[in-house]
Amino acid sequence: MPQLRRLVLLLLPLALVAGCGCRRPRPKSQAPPTPQALPARLTHVLCYHNLTATPTSVYDVKPTDFEAQLQALKAGGYQTITCRQVADYLANAQDLPEKSVVISFDDGRISVLKTAKPLLDKFGFRAVLFINPVSVGAKGFLSWEDLKSLAQAGYEIDSHTTTHMNLTRRPKSLSMAQFQNKVRDEIGKSYETIAQHLGTAPVSLAYPFGNYDLYAMRAAKEAGYRVALSIDPGGIDGQSDPWSLPRKMIVDGTSLKTFTRNLETQPLHLIGAEPARGVRLTSRAYSFTAQLGDADAATSLAAEGGHGAKLKYDQATQKITVTMRLNRGANLVRLYSTGPPRRESAWIVVVDAAD
Repeated sequence: MPQLRRLVLLLLPLALVAGCGCRRPRPKSQAPPTPQALPARLTHVLCYHNLTATPTSVYDVKPTDFEAQLQALKAGGYQTITCRQVADYLANAQDLPEKSVVISFDDGRISVLKTAKPLLDKFGFRAVLFINPVSVGAKGFLSWEDLKSLAQAGYEIDSHTTTHMNLTRRPKSLSMAQFQNKVRDEIGKSYETIAQHLGTAPVSLAYPFGNYDLYAMRAAKEAGYRVALSIDPGGIDGQSDPWSLPRKMIVDGTSLKTFTRNLETQPLHLIGAEPARGVRLTSRAYSFTAQLGDADAATSLAAEGGHGAKLKYDQATQKITVTMRLNRGANLVRLYSTGPPRRESAWIVVVDAAD
């Protein structure tokens, strides 16, 4: 017994050292997922704003239409997922359901809690909210307590910047450097404010008006977000750019036929695109080149955007050349194939030219 007691006394200090002053292991719930080989998946992000029986804006959707759309999703076997799950999938760290969709709401309107949630609950769905901290608690908008309640119910609360600032429109009173600093603050402070109030940092950023450029994309990444979303139409798969993910706007009058067709649209894969997404141009004359990654899209390929869009396709090299004249400011350029399958790729081009 004396020898056993002596051994315990010798080991006790070592145990105390091991338990104090050393970094604790990260809880399992916070551990990053382990990268793995994942199957190819297709998912879509739907963008809503407000639900009301008396629409006064194209962004207002009737609750009856919303319920019919949820019914179509349920009948089609879809599951709702979060942007965190999308981010994990793009990082090759977590699989997605075979049929999945993100239902998102911009701006944080009170109708999300009072009207959308009961309908989402009815079908076993949840949503992602993109909020502007400056609007939280204002008349007609969700409060921080509302957002905490929704987060506890499985809703993901993400960022729409602090004040809904257009991240690509530089006021004449600001130099480009001053404007970029303001963009960084809009993106970064929103991230910090949401984390402070809700105790969980946002995963994703939704660009206001869907507008982005390289600086906004970089600022989102540096602030700590894992993905960022536009309102460019199209679907998401493992090859999608995490800093300009497409998101389909659902507006007043969207038919069920259009709604379900959007869910079937696949990405159009473009290889070696020049200029790259997010590059700001100083000329309205736009020329874009890329290699087509989908042979099934070649026979019905078309381009839209700006003025006088022209598309050329070299079958031997699979090279696409698109030319058009853009407007000053943000322009949506879109390539699509009617298929089958229907494929689509779209992106924002910002032009700083004075002419």
